Amino acid sequence: MLISNIFTHAQEQNYEIDLNKYQNIIIDIIQNINTIIENNRNSELVYNTFIESSNAIQKKEVTFKVDPNLDTVLSGMKFSTYDSGEISLVFGLKYLDTFVQKSSIHYSILIHEYRHLYDYLKNTDNFIDAKNNIKESYWYELDALRIEVEFIKYYLFGNYELSKFEEYLLISFENNNLNGASVVIKRENMNIFFYFDRLEKQFYNDKNMKDTIINELIEKGYEYLQNYRIKDTDFVNYWNYILLSTFNKFMIRLIAILMGNPTMTWEEVFELYPEIATIHYSIIEIQESDHDKHNEYINYVYQLWEDDILNRLNEN
Repeated sequence: MLISNIFTHAQEQNYEIDLNKYQNIIIDIIQNINTIIENNRNSELVYNTFIESSNAIQKKEVTFKVDPNLDTVLSGMKFSTYDSGEISLVFGLKYLDTFVQKSSIHYSILIHEYRHLYDYLKNTDNFIDAKNNIKESYWYELDALRIEVEFIKYYLFGNYELSKFEEYLLISFENNNLNGASVVIKRENMNIFFYFDRLEKQFYNDKNMKDTIINELIEKGYEYLQNYRIKDTDFVNYWNYILLSTFNKFMIRLIAILMGNPTMTWEEVFELYPEIATIHYSIIEIQESDHDKHNEYINYVYQLWEDDILNRLNEN
């Protein structure tokens, strides 16, 4: 039944794909995760995600594709929607080629994409619109990350040898409710995101809070800029960099909401609030000067995780 679902191709590449080989691997992965989760309601969120996604697959509502451009295990899958209405689970060759039955990371990655499929099925229009909305798109990524870590905690832990990537997710879940995972994996500070979400709700509840909110943003912005200038370990510096980047992105979004005037230019806004302009451009300057350094660091972390996965698979 699954084989008839699969429309496998190499996207925008002249790759020769062994359809039978990769169909069989995809079937194995899906059948194995079925065995792991079916009749196990240790996490209602994970279980409901699994049931909805599995039903969609069985009803042939989802196609499967292979994309050689997804060239690491950790970036080995994505959920894709198309203007035609087609929806797909897209698998990378590296992800498929490295799959073995005992590899927990393959199931963790799959359940993450199952959650995107679930969210699409539950609220299709909102999910599609979220692609162009920085706030909503992050909500969906955070939602999938939460399902992934609950799956690791309640279904894999103790039954599989977890990768260092999965161990980091678990530690972050237990210690800071996934803020650390968000900073490293999504490159967004979750606490800053929720901070701005609270301010936005505060403003909508009382429009007279505008100046109070702006003054608070100025105070926080200067504080975070000062903290960034305090040199520390590569990880702490990266953390503070992501904090600043997240703060700036959602500050600009919130200021636009506070102004409530779509015809107003940023030049006019910054003339009214020059300290907001100072904070904004100071962060932009840091991003332009330090992006490569921090990107090199986080790529190094990802390579450590990727190497750990490959080394474990080679041992098996």
